[in-house]
Amino acid sequence: EPEPAPTDADGTPEDPEQLAADAQLAFAEGRFEDVVRLAARAHALTGDPRHLYAQALAERRLGHCREALVLYARVLASVRDDPAYAALVDGTRQGIALCHEALEQSEAAEAPPASPSTPPPAATDERPAPRTEPPRRWYRDPWGGVLLGLGVVVTATGGPLWVLSNGARDRAENAQDEAAYAESLARARGLRTGAVASLAVGGALLTGAILRYGLVARDLRRSMAGLVPLPSGLALGWRGVF
Repeated sequence: EPEPAPTDADGTPEDPEQLAADAQLAFAEGRFEDVVRLAARAHALTGDPRHLYAQALAERRLGHCREALVLYARVLASVRDDPAYAALVDGTRQGIALCHEALEQSEAAEAPPASPSTPPPAATDERPAPRTEPPRRWYRDPWGGVLLGLGVVVTATGGPLWVLSNGARDRAENAQDEAAYAESLARARGLRTGAVASLAVGGALLTGAILRYGLVARDLRRSMAGLVPLPSGLALGWRGVF
């Protein structure tokens, strides 16, 4: 018998798309307990096996491999041989393999020490399952920060040079003789050239920083894009995090 659809405090049915979006954000922030809770509520509303996969993935990240294996099995039972879920099946099988590996390592660590008469077991590869670190935020990109900082400094230098060049030009216009006029005019032109160059270089650096941050943000969105889309076309956000 299907579970009753979850509702808000006021009795209004919850929005599965919002639940999926909240689950994706919780996963990115490492709040895997919240992912399990939100994805379970979304699955109760839609029956979508991708929400089961999200629960299994979060349970595995929490170290609950036995719970994750049950959920992975439910995913495979839901999609069977449907080619539309081929990518989901591949991710599920990889998750199952990682869970079995983690359980074997846990059981080996808990086994009692061998007696002196028992030969030592053969060496095994006890490397832990690969851990995927949360993606770095776009505004923390070091190259973007360097370009932005240099752009601000160089552009800020151009402003005072421009003001000084205007002052030198005014002094040239008020000069009492040709020598003072020529000297002030040359100084004004030099300062004006320096100001224009500073503003141009600073603007180029700021533009480079904007482009850099844009590329980093785009790559971040791609890395967080869902492996399989929700029925609405939104992404659940589990690409590359088996």
